[in-house]
Amino acid sequence: MPDKMCLTIMSGSIDRLTGAAILASGAVSMDMEVEIFLQLWGVYAFKKDVMHQNMNLSEFGELGEKVAQRIQELKLPMWFELLKQAKELGKVKIYACSLAANIWNVKKEDLELVDDIIGAGEWIEKMREGKINLFI
Repeated sequence: MPDKMCLTIMSGSIDRLTGAAILASGAVSMDMEVEIFLQLWGVYAFKKDVMHQNMNLSEFGELGEKVAQRIQELKLPMWFELLKQAKELGKVKIYACSLAANIWNVKKEDLELVDDIIGAGEWIEKMREGKINLFI
């Protein structure tokens, strides 16, 4: 069984989502499985009507436009594109927290890249199998 990295993502800001996507991509390239659990703002960021318009930063929010412009200048993929590429390799699963989904009144089909909606207890069981567990 390959090593597994578990990422719990509470944030919906593009800087933290980008960091999570880079870590997930790196782990996949090292032949690790990656499982991601989205909590409150993470679920919101994966909503189909939010994902492509979100330019919010966790800090220095006034720099959001400059960061987005620099990402385009460098021709870097956006965080969701990195995750999509990693998922296409078949080693990434993304889960939305059931409570957060209820708060946002969303179902799986309202979210992009999400494989399933699960509860915290099920996520904790999955984390027990993780060699690396991170909270973002």
